[in-house]
Amino acid sequence: MIGAPGSGKSTHAKHLSKEHNAVIICGDLLRNQLQATGDFEPCWVQIWDDIEESIEENCGLPLILDGTHCRPDYRAETITLLNTYGYTQVEAVLVNPSLETCIRQNKQRQRQIPEHVITEMHSSLQKSLPNLYNEGFDYVTEVA
Repeated sequence: MIGAPGSGKSTHAKHLSKEHNAVIICGDLLRNQLQATGDFEPCWVQIWDDIEESIEENCGLPLILDGTHCRPDYRAETITLLNTYGYTQVEAVLVNPSLETCIRQNKQRQRQIPEHVITEMHSSLQKSLPNLYNEGFDYVTEVA
């Protein structure tokens, strides 16, 4: 999944999971689990380690990595990680509504992301999109 916070990635991931009987690995959920254990500011390395552990535990099953993946370097790391575990077909699912839609939908969430963060991530994503089809994904699906 690729998209700014509030874009609808998690909602779409749930639909895909049912359709393809896939396991969702969600960075936000892993962050929340770490926070529940008392680590209120888990670092990206901890979350990435948990993502890798989840991939290993579910290796061979269809997976959906539910995260923003707004930067090309994050997407490249993800492709490499999945390839390491034998996933030879990696699809990018781009959920890319307008910035206004992301902000509006964020306001309806229980855990809201600061608006300036959404703006920065949405902008970063837009700048990276022209090269998305050349980043090594086997398929790119754009969700309206």
